[in-house]
Order: sequence, then structure tokens, then C-alpha cells
Amino acid sequence: MLKATENTPTKPASWSKAIERPWVFAGVVVLGLALLPVAVWFDLRTISDASLRVQAEDLDKALAEIRDYYARNVVGRALAADGTVTATHAYMETEGGIPIPATLSIELGDVIGSQSGSLNYRFVSDYPFTNRASHNLSAFEKNALADFRASPDENSIKTSYEGSIFDRRIEIASPVLMGEACVACHNTHPESPKTDWSAGDVRGLQTITVSQPISNNLFAFKYLMLYFAGAGAFGATFAGLQWRQARRFAVMNSDLEKANGEIVHLNRQLASENLRLGAEIEVARQIQMMVLPTKDELGGLQHLEIAAFMEPADEVGGDYYDVLQLNGRVKVGIGDVTGHGLESGVLMLMVQSVATALQEQGINDPKQFLIALNGAICRNIRRTGTDKHLTLSFLDFDADKITLSGQHEDLIVLRSDGGCEIVDTMDLGLPIGLEADIETFVATHSIAFGTGDMVVLYTDGVTEAESPAGDLYGLERLVESAKRRRAHEVSVMLEHMLTDLKTHIGTQTIHDDITLLVIRHR
Repeated sequence: MLKATENTPTKPASWSKAIERPWVFAGVVVLGLALLPVAVWFDLRTISDASLRVQAEDLDKALAEIRDYYARNVVGRALAADGTVTATHAYMETEGGIPIPATLSIELGDVIGSQSGSLNYRFVSDYPFTNRASHNLSAFEKNALADFRASPDENSIKTSYEGSIFDRRIEIASPVLMGEACVACHNTHPESPKTDWSAGDVRGLQTITVSQPISNNLFAFKYLMLYFAGAGAFGATFAGLQWRQARRFAVMNSDLEKANGEIVHLNRQLASENLRLGAEIEVARQIQMMVLPTKDELGGLQHLEIAAFMEPADEVGGDYYDVLQLNGRVKVGIGDVTGHGLESGVLMLMVQSVATALQEQGINDPKQFLIALNGAICRNIRRTGTDKHLTLSFLDFDADKITLSGQHEDLIVLRSDGGCEIVDTMDLGLPIGLEADIETFVATHSIAFGTGDMVVLYTDGVTEAESPAGDLYGLERLVESAKRRRAHEVSVMLEHMLTDLKTHIGTQTIHDDITLLVIRHR
């Protein structure tokens, strides 16, 4: 529905002013292009971090393997020999001395650190030998050592990143665990600060620091910068063309403003027409609700207790239900016209009128009743030119049984002994209004219906109702809701079932008509 607006002049918006200045767009384009290298720079920083970590971890493993190799194949073999070779931390002052693995690792750190400003290696412990100066452990090393001792694992690694946007530095730490040979040596050495070591204890840790200035890779952007320059020139040209186009749009806007007066006039006419249509739709809705069975009709049945509810999704719904009575015979119908709205509501009223007329004519055979109703509806559909049709089932109540005919949703039967049956109606008919002759498709199905038994009828607006998360209510939830409420009177039972349904729907919009009936054999 178009909304009427007054034909009053408006001030040009700020963006319309800016569009006439090409330098503004050129500046925006240049700014956008300038920000792209920044994003690439941060990507390069991330790549650098990952590369540094891999390098540091590989070096950490290599040094650990070197130390293990030295302990096994150098110190171990020397100690096993009968010569005068001695493995000691003071190997420089000992004739025939070679460094023990720990001393080798410490001195390797000095060698590596002196050779490269970007790489540093430390082999440290908070238990230095008595003749050695204490290691100054950083906060990172202290925390790592505490974590390793809390959970000893030779494969554990701690990582720390530092630096700015122009350079990055990674520091990793791994634990140094005592082996059997190390324990025997350290626990008997006179200068050992601790003599109760056990295999697997964390003696200390080795740390590796790798630094890398990201700015060294700036030259790698040379082709990208050339691309940005070209793109910037293209953007500036494009902005100029847009300015020319904007001038043309300004002329068009002037013409549109002249046409706005005519649109306002038409809007006023449409508003009046919409009021008239709204009133007519409200009349149609009231007529539809008026032809539904009243509470007095539902409460006046001798052997049946019935409660019913219908709520259209629009002003006029496409769901149908009715309770027909004649000479003590009761016939309950339920159906669902495709779609919803005024056209579907009119077809629903047609079905109600035809079904009432056929009941008055005394057509008692359920199959012939449905065939005759379909023929009348098909003629009306051809006459009106609509493409609507509907699913439709009827339940004929007779003593202690129900005769079911027509195709609609599954029928829920709750037995007095607590049992539950689901009756499929797919093979009992064809949608009404599709074919003029449905005699070969219509069938009936008899269902025992004793005292205390109940049936629940519904349209797909119930089972296909969505929650805010998009979950359908479904047949299973409907059956469980009916089972929980079956001890109540049908009117109370229906209210509780509707509460369960609306709780599921919550704030979600209702997209289809909702109809629900509960019938109990007194």
C-alpha cells in the first residue's frame, strides 16, 4: 500500500552535495587503497609469527637432539672407555676433560648468541652448581619452569610473542628432564645443589629467542604498490565519471519532483480505496467466524464432548472445520485450503455451505457425500477462475465407531486405556477441487471409538508452526501435549494444548492458519 506524502520541498542531503564534488570520491578511493597495504602488513606479521614459531621449535628440537647425542655417543662412550677422558663441567681445567651435556648446552648458547643478533639460546636452571653464578631467569622462564614442574612432559612447549608492528620476537621454552645417567651423576656430585633427583624430574629449561624485523620485507610490496597506484588513478577517473553521471541524475530528480505531486494525489485515492477494501475484508472475516459452530452447538451433543479453536494467519483464514448434525447423526469435517487470505477464505465458505446442504439432503454414505461435495466445489472453482484446492476429511460418528473419509492430516486417537494410535488418511481421498471425478480415489476407514476414547484433529498450521530458532512443532510434540492433558475436560485440555503450542512459537510470526479440535466419547 502506497503511503501518502505531502508535496513539500526537501533540502539536499549531505551525500547529494558530496556526490557533486569528485575530489571527495577520489579521496575516499585513495584512503581505501591506502588501508589495503595495512591489512597486508598485518597478514605479513601473522605469517612472520608462524614462521618464527616453526623456526624456534625446530631449533629447540635440534639442540635437544644434539645434547642427547652428545650424552650418548660422546660422554657415554668416553666414560665407558678405560682411558683418561673425564666428563666434567670444568673440562677446561681438567686434563683429558670433555664438557658434560649441560655445560655443552650452556656454552652452545654463548656461541649461538655471539654469532647472530636475531637468535639467542639459553640453557638455564634455578639449581646451578655451587661453583657457578646463579642464572637470572626472566618472568617468562620462571612461569614456564613452574608449569613444567607442575606437569612434566618432554614435549611441552611454552611460547611468548613480543615486538611492535615493525619487528617481532618469539621466545619458546621446553623442559630439560633428568635421565637415569643424569640422576646418578647429579646425586653424587660434590658440587650438586640437589642430591635427591629422580628420573623424569625437570632439571631446568632451554629457551630459544628468534627476532625478525618485518620492515625488511617492505620491498616485497613493490608490485602491490604499483598496482595500488594504478588502481588509484582508475578510481579517480571513475569518480569523475560518477560526478558527470550525478549531474544527469540531478536533472532527473527535478523531473521526479514534478511527478511527486501526481503521486501524492494517487496515494490519497489509494488510501480511500484501502479503507474500503479493509472494511470489506473485515466483513468477510466476521462472516467466516459467524458460520463456525457455536459453543451451544458443540455442548449440545449427547455422546460427544467437543472443544474447537481456529485462528487465521490473515484477516480471513483458509482453514475449515464444522460439526453437522441431522436426526441424531453427527459428522465432523476438517480441511485446509491452499494458502490463506480472502480467496482461501471464500473457498472455505463454499465448502461449509455445500457440506451443510448435502447434510440437509440426507446423504449419509460418507463416500458419496465427499464425491458430491467435490463436484460442487470443482464447478465453483472453474466459475471463479481460482487455482485453490483443499485437503478435507470427514468423521462420521455412529454408536461406538468412527467412519473416516477424505485426505487430510494424520488423525490422533487416544484410547481410554492410555494407548495412542495415528491414522494415516493419505489413501482415503484426493485434495478437493483438483479433479472433477474423484470416485476411484475416495475410500473409508472404520475406527473403534468407545467410551472415554478421544480424537484430535488439526491443520498443518499446528504441526508446521515454527519456534524462533526455526524448529517445527511437529506431530510428536502435539501427541505428547495431548497425552499429558487427556485427564482434563476437553475445553481445558484444548487450552493447555494451545498454551504448549504458543510457548513453542514464542515471538515467531505465525505464517499459517491454526485449527485444533478435541473430541471425547462420553
